[in-house]
Order: sequence, then C-alpha cells, then structure tokens
Amino acid sequence: MKKIIIGIIFLLLFSCQDKTSNNNYEMKKINQNFTDIELVKKHLKLQEKIDLSEDDTDINNLYHLTEFDMELGGKFVYQGLVQNGYKIPKKEDFNQRIKEIFDNGNCLYSAKRNHDEFVTYFVYDKNFIKNLDEIEYDYTFDHIYVYPKLEIITPLPLLGDILTINKDKINIHLSEQIIHRNKYLFNDDRASFVWLYYNDQEFLKNLLIVFGYTKEEKINELVLKEFYEKYKTENDKESIWNLFFAKSCDGKLHIRKDLLRYIEEKNDKYLSVLSDYIISDLYKNPSYTTEEKAEIIANISNVEIRIREKNKESNEEANTWQPSISRFFYLQNKKAKHLLEILTIMKSHNYWELNYLKHYIQNNELQLEIPNSNLLSIRTIRLYSSPNSNSTYKELTINESELEYLHKVSDWDFVRVPHMVGYLAPENPKKHSFLAEEDFTPKEQKGFWDKLFG
Repeated sequence: MKKIIIGIIFLLLFSCQDKTSNNNYEMKKINQNFTDIELVKKHLKLQEKIDLSEDDTDINNLYHLTEFDMELGGKFVYQGLVQNGYKIPKKEDFNQRIKEIFDNGNCLYSAKRNHDEFVTYFVYDKNFIKNLDEIEYDYTFDHIYVYPKLEIITPLPLLGDILTINKDKINIHLSEQIIHRNKYLFNDDRASFVWLYYNDQEFLKNLLIVFGYTKEEKINELVLKEFYEKYKTENDKESIWNLFFAKSCDGKLHIRKDLLRYIEEKNDKYLSVLSDYIISDLYKNPSYTTEEKAEIIANISNVEIRIREKNKESNEEANTWQPSISRFFYLQNKKAKHLLEILTIMKSHNYWELNYLKHYIQNNELQLEIPNSNLLSIRTIRLYSSPNSNSTYKELTINESELEYLHKVSDWDFVRVPHMVGYLAPENPKKHSFLAEEDFTPKEQKGFWDKLFG
C-alpha cells in the first residue's frame, strides 16, 4: 500500500520531462504539491529512532530503515539537486560513468547490492565485517547509493538531513556535499571538484582506494602522497601496492596503468615502494600466479626504463637512473633465482607490448647497464633438433653459464643446457655439400624432441 501511495505522490511530483536545447540533458519538471504530506511526516518521525536516546535503552524501540525509506529519500535528493542546478545526464552517459567509477570490479574494500530503485555500493573492510545486512543502512559508513532511474547518487538519504516541514510545506535543503558530488561526477563541473578537494577529501580518496577510479590525476596524487607517508612511517608497503595491482571480484589482475603513467610523468619516488614489495613480498604472495608476477614486473620495469631514458635525454642530476634500483637487478640477485623464468614468460607474451622493456631486453641492455658486476649473463638461443636451419627448434632464455659446449658438427655447436641437448646455429653458416663427412642425421628420429626436451 505504501508503494502505491508513494508512487502517486511522485507521479504528481515528477509529472513530465523537458529536454533543453542547449545541453541535451533531460530535465524533469518539479511539482511542489504533495498529496500525502502526512506520510512524509510519519517517516521523518520514524527515522528519529534509528538511534536510541540516552533516556531510552529499549532496543525494541529502534527503527530499522527500509527500502521504502531509501526510495523516499532518494526522490527528495533528486528534487533538491535539480533545484540547485544539477543537469540530469542522459541515461547512457550516467550508466557509463557508474560503470567506470563504481562498477569496475574492485573487491578489496567494496561490495554491491541491487534493489528495485537503487543500488548500494558498500564501503567497508572485508577483514572485519562479514554481514552486509547489518551495515547497509548504517549512517556511520560511507556507502554510496546510486539511483539509476533518477540518475543521481547520494550518501544515506535520511529525511532529517534533507528536508524540514513547516506548516505543511516541505523545504528541501541538501548538503553541499551531495550537490558537488553529483555535479562533479556527472556534469563534469570543475568548480565542484575544487570544492570536494578542499571539503570532502575522504570521498575523493575512496574513489581510488575503494573503487579503483584512476582517471583524476589530482586524486591519484592525493592518495599516493598519503600512502607514501604511511610507508615511510609505518613501513606499510601493501596499501600502496594494492593501488597499482589489484585483484577484481573474479580474481583477475588489474594493473592500473594511469597510476604507473603518473609515476613516469610526475614523480618516480613511488618506485622505491614497489621495488621494496617485489623484493620482500611478491614471490611469497600466493594470490598472484607466476605469469601475473611476470606481468607486474614487466610493467614496473617498463616505467623505470622510460624514466631512465628521459633522464638521459635531459641530463638531469636528480633522480637519475641507477641500475641498482632496477627490478632486473634484484631478480638477478643470487637469492632471487627468478630471472630466467620471468624473462621466458615475458617473451612468450611478447612483453605485453611494453615497447621500452622489449627494446631494453632484445638489445642486450640488461647486461650492458652493469658491465663490471657479477650479474648473470642472459641470452636467448634457438636450440635445433639437428644441424640444419630447416629443422625444428625451440627458443630458450638461458644463463650463459648453464650452456655447455660438447662438440662441433661442421660449424654447428652441439650443446647441453639444463635438461636438454641440441644444436646451435653458427653466426655465419657454411654451405655444405653432399661430400661433407659429418653425419647430420640424428641417431633416433622418432620421439626426438620428447627425448631432447624431456
């Protein structure tokens, strides 16, 4: 019955839609006449009991908010926003922004619950809270409530925070917070962003920390700066790491390229944190597969290499590239023993089209950077099944010290590498004739590669 009544109220309240020629936004005309103001008064009174007063300790008197309360509050928020100059976006534009900002699969600190008229995006710590029912309508949390049909968002829309009633007249008075959140996100209002930056930073930081939104550079800078201070004072590497490399709800790795680009272009000091995590934590972290670890290292290394090139070009003294801070430097440490595996995976993915990294490895700059060190000598070889360039081969990334030369067959080297043997082609192959003395035919044709590569 309540839903029927509220439907009648807002059928009159939002009677029709009008399209403006200047901005192509759909604007809904507001009807100020309420046919059942007593219903609004009733829920205003009920919501006073969501907390008990000092004089009332009987929990049976507590009022628990319902979907109807949320629907009622949301529609008053809508009216207040329009009255304050909010331009209702096109439905497809609104939905796209919601997907880009709140629905991008980040599950570390967020969850989602759908209702008929609104969607709750939870902001909470999964390590401490398991029952979402207990916190969904809790005003002490910073949840975001999205109303797809109204094209607005709001924090918990309690009537007492939104309106007052004076002699049966409803006066809507939205907070600046609600107004500027909607104008910034859906009207691209930069003045509203400035207001939020100085007055509602927690909301802006949550866009990145909780929901993974990285398209606003000033938010990226704000959060990275805060987390870097925590790293320096509390050695908290994981918080800043999770900003860059997050797992989605389905377990897929999300590499936030916008943040890596910010490091490359604006401030490379954050690389030290990522480096610290790789050395101390990455290979012990079971939530990443070996391929994911390789992709992470590839992306960080690609940024490092680009920073090095930029510093070389500008001859900068400060923050100049030092090989000793390279991801590869640490991987080549005797205790790491991961470099060959990582390089092999990188190559199999064509370095994920990370061109600076690809050029760096393929041009052997990995060894040239530190010529007097004891780093492993790495090379990629083609190991052939017979001393013939038309025979089958496998490409391998190996440590030079693991390559054992057994003997020559003509100008081909017959070699052993870990777990296999085969032929290396000469740099300048000779042209053989049928008079050649060597027997090029393998002793055993069937199953050769099975035996060769085990």
